[in-house]
Amino acid sequence: MPLRQPKPPHAAGHARRVLFAPVPVAPTKPLTLSHVKGLLWSDLVHRATGQLHHVDLLHSWTVGVRNTQTLGFWNHLDRTRPGADYSTCDEEEIGALYVEYQRTRTTGDVSASDGALHPAGARILELWVTRLRDMGIAEGGLRTPTEPPIGLDGLVAMLVDLRLAVDHRRWGGPVHLDATRAGMPLRLLVAADGTANYLASVLRELVPRVRAYDDVVLACDRDSLPDYILVRHVLRRLGARVGLIGLGRVRTAGTRGRIPSSRHGGWQGLTAADLAERYLDRVGPAVYRLGLRLYFTGTLGHGDGRPHRPDLLDRCMGRAARVLKEQGPRADTADALRAHARPHAYVDPYRLTTALLAQHRKAGADSNLLDEVYL
Repeated sequence: MPLRQPKPPHAAGHARRVLFAPVPVAPTKPLTLSHVKGLLWSDLVHRATGQLHHVDLLHSWTVGVRNTQTLGFWNHLDRTRPGADYSTCDEEEIGALYVEYQRTRTTGDVSASDGALHPAGARILELWVTRLRDMGIAEGGLRTPTEPPIGLDGLVAMLVDLRLAVDHRRWGGPVHLDATRAGMPLRLLVAADGTANYLASVLRELVPRVRAYDDVVLACDRDSLPDYILVRHVLRRLGARVGLIGLGRVRTAGTRGRIPSSRHGGWQGLTAADLAERYLDRVGPAVYRLGLRLYFTGTLGHGDGRPHRPDLLDRCMGRAARVLKEQGPRADTADALRAHARPHAYVDPYRLTTALLAQHRKAGADSNLLDEVYL
């Protein structure tokens, strides 16, 4: 079943220009349940908001790889497995190597990058495209290498001019993002050895672009919220109107307290590939795509308080089949979508999905909304 892109927005004369930039995912491991949740939320934000406004999705693998963890992992592979062929590896095999690297990594692992994609990363992205297609998510530039529109030196100079950075490189020191006047802590951007972190890459992509848009929407997991609050502060200093979506990770069985990062492993049997293997052939593409969205948006919601329950996911697949079988007539969805976008420029996936289910109980879900946003 083909993937759908957002149609031209309703009332185009009144549409806003929106830049949507979800947090990048580094191609080093399988897509876990938390990744799946973030990707599905992003897809609904993109497609639903695209019915109302002109939305550009900013997602390139170069944002997710120019950081110490990813480059360090690739250098580790080249040093410990020179000449290795990754073309037949699956995500879990490469992910296991990444977990091993995280256990043994040292500060000397990272060297300068020429911007090239490592063969292990290329293989992960190749497999991710299949997972995204299964879920009904357009690739959206995932494998498109792009050079950020501003260099690192230019970014730092701009931040210094805005009194948002402290640059000690001339004395052999680091660069810190400085929003202390707004009550936020210093945040390292460039280490003393010249290595920039992912936050620098995010700002290099966003800072030169925001003036061309009426609104910027950022999305990240809640562990990344402190960084993205800083990003929002920088963009607002540039005059941008910025919305920020923070999502909780998916809590799995036995997890208490803070949910650990997937870089520590623990995702065996709980990946996008596992979901597809369990459901796709059994329920079909349309039910699979809708069922995932009902579960990860309408059931789990924004936070991480509700743990992953396979029985609830099974029930969502059954509910999806009934929604598709009993759907109502096509309708103009613009007014309904606007109701779920207030007070933001973007449509809230949780509110939209719960309203869709309520509509199904009353008179059948809007088939136009299903086709254009959910399938």
